[in-house]
Amino acid sequence: MRLNESINVWVLFKGNLIQPLVFFWKNRQIKVDKINLVHTTKTGDSLFYHFSLSSGGNFYRLKFDLKNLKWFLEEVEEGDVVG
Repeated sequence: MRLNESINVWVLFKGNLIQPLVFFWKNRQIKVDKINLVHTTKTGDSLFYHFSLSSGGNFYRLKFDLKNLKWFLEEVEEGDVVG
């Protein structure tokens, strides 16, 4: 399911790495089990980090807007919780 919802994220900044640890969506706290892929995109002068994550057998894609320091949930693949 594709989304573009603003979310809150607990993050570890270590050197030049950004590591999401937990994010909050639909009154749930979702712990990141694994970061599967990280890539960046650029639109104009804005740089975005995209994180493909796993948690409890579900998959999520988060986006971090480096210019505005905001997080978004872009995509969700969950068992029967979506909806």
